[in-house]
Amino acid sequence: MARSGTNHKGGRPKGSIGPTAIKIVEARKFLVEEIKKDLEPIVLAQKEAAKGLWYEEISNTGKKRVYQREPDLKTGEFLINQVAGKPKETLEMEGGIAIKLDVL
Repeated sequence: MARSGTNHKGGRPKGSIGPTAIKIVEARKFLVEEIKKDLEPIVLAQKEAAKGLWYEEISNTGKKRVYQREPDLKTGEFLINQVAGKPKETLEMEGGIAIKLDVL
C-alpha cells in the first residue's frame, strides 16, 4: 500500500547554522568592531547631515537661512528612532480593519 506525503528527514538538523550564516555573523562582527572605532565622528556627521548646512543672509527684510545642503530627513528620522524607538505602525485594510504592526 502506498503512503501519502514525503519523508523530510534529510538536510541540515534543525537549529544548526550553515556556512553562509556563519560568514554573515563574522561579517557583522567585523562591521560592528570597525564602526565602534569611529563611532563619535560617524554620529556627529549624521547629526550634521540631519540639520543641513546653512548660513544666515541679511537682506532688507531681515535675516534668512540659506541652505547649501538641505537637511536630510531620513537621517534625522533614523537618529530619532535610535533614541526614542521606532513607533508602532498601523495598517488599515478595506472594510475598516486596522492591524498594528511591530516594525523593527
